[in-house]
This record gives sequence, structure tokens and C-alpha cells, in this order.
Amino acid sequence: MSCGGVLPVAAEVPPTLSPAANAQAPALPHALKEEAVNEAKAYCDSVANSASDTRLQWQMRAIFAAKEEMDAKLKALEEKTAELQHWVKKRDEILRRAEGHVVQIYANMRADAAAEQLSTLDDKTAVSVLLQMKPRQAGGILAEMPAERAAYLADSMALLTQKTAKGAGL
Repeated sequence: MSCGGVLPVAAEVPPTLSPAANAQAPALPHALKEEAVNEAKAYCDSVANSASDTRLQWQMRAIFAAKEEMDAKLKALEEKTAELQHWVKKRDEILRRAEGHVVQIYANMRADAAAEQLSTLDDKTAVSVLLQMKPRQAGGILAEMPAERAAYLADSMALLTQKTAKGAGL
């Protein structure tokens, strides 16, 4: 028996004498053993509440410290999220302005010149520009492109339009 793992009872203390010396030592009377056990129990009972309270206070301090650290990290994360959202809005605004401007440039070009320019762009950009044009303008530009490139861009536009119509987005 132990005192909540804190203090071993006298009856559990291993003998310090060798087995031969132990055999020669007089046996402790039963009353003395019982008294030692009762004293150990009384000690355990007297410090149990104090030890429990101290352990609880230590655990509460550890929990509050962890909570404060977590709150600080959460606040930093929220600040970073707000900053990221700000930059995303700013980027989207710039892209919207540039997209409209770029589309207008291609729309105002002759079809053969626009076709030559769009043929050199990456697929996503070319499809994006063509989708934002009026169908007649986009058709005229596609007619001036090499057949394979025009077919590929038209298929990409159709697939993208179909996915958007179904709600799948980009």
C-alpha cells in the first residue's frame, strides 16, 4: 500500500539487512506493525487533500498556459488570414481590370493579328480571353488560327462552358 504513490508504508519498506541477519533479528510485534501502518495511513490522509489540491493547481496552470498560447497562435492565424484575404481581393481586382483591358485589346485587333497573338499564349489564357469576347469576334479569330490550335481552343471553351453550366466551375 502506498500514499497515492507518494509515501510507501513502513510494512512495504524492503529490509536492509542480509537474509542471514534478517533471520536473527527479532520479529516486530504485530501491534508495532499495525501502529506503523496506522501512522502511515494517518499521514497519507492528512496530506492527500493538500497534494491533490497542489496537483490540481499545477494542472490548471498548465491548461491556462496552453490556452493562452493557443489563443495567441489563433490570433496570429486570424491576422494572417485577413492579410491573405486582402491580397486576394487586391489581386482579383487587378486581374479583373487587366482581363477586361486585355480582352478589349484583342477584340479591337484585326482577326488575323489577334489569332497570331492568341496562338502563342498558354491555353488557359487564350481560352479565358476568347470566352470573354463576343461570339462573333472569337469565331473570327479562331477562323484565322491554324486548324489544330483553333480546334483545341474551341474544345477547351466548350468543355469549360459545359462544366460552368453544370456548376463545376473551373
